[in-house]
Amino acid sequence: MPFGKNKALAVPRPKKKKVAAREEAPESTDDTGFTGVELPLPVPARPEQPLAPSPGRHKRKHVQHECDELHIEFLAAQALDAEASKELTMQERLYQAKMKRIEKSQAGKRHGSPYGELERIYKAALELTGAKLKREIAESSTHNAEANWLAQQCRVLRLENSKLRRVMRANGVRAP
Repeated sequence: MPFGKNKALAVPRPKKKKVAAREEAPESTDDTGFTGVELPLPVPARPEQPLAPSPGRHKRKHVQHECDELHIEFLAAQALDAEASKELTMQERLYQAKMKRIEKSQAGKRHGSPYGELERIYKAALELTGAKLKREIAESSTHNAEANWLAQQCRVLRLENSKLRRVMRANGVRAP
């Protein structure tokens, strides 16, 4: 069976017709929008002088680029910290379950050697300590990345403020 609708049963589509092109009307140059006497332009208080190119423009651009990179680094560190936090939570639950199981086995009759039991306790505690260490490292890395990013933001804002002060001095505006 062929795909699509049956050509014998379907209603034919209307054919496209050509539309005549529109003629553009010439714009009237007589209508200026003003009636009567035109008002003179206000005289500027000071003649406009072009500003000298900013000496710190490239520096600001470079510092802003570094700030963006540090923000991306901070977001990546934050994601790693969240992952380490989840892993720590899982290890804490696992440690609690292992300790409960070991306590129950100690309450009943002994299965296996006491040395093996101590080894399992030590191994569970070691895994928990490793997860805590990984979490602390990830958290400190996140805080360090955030501090670097915020310091870079301060540098960007300091450069922007110096630019604005320079523009205000050029325009004769007194800073408060």
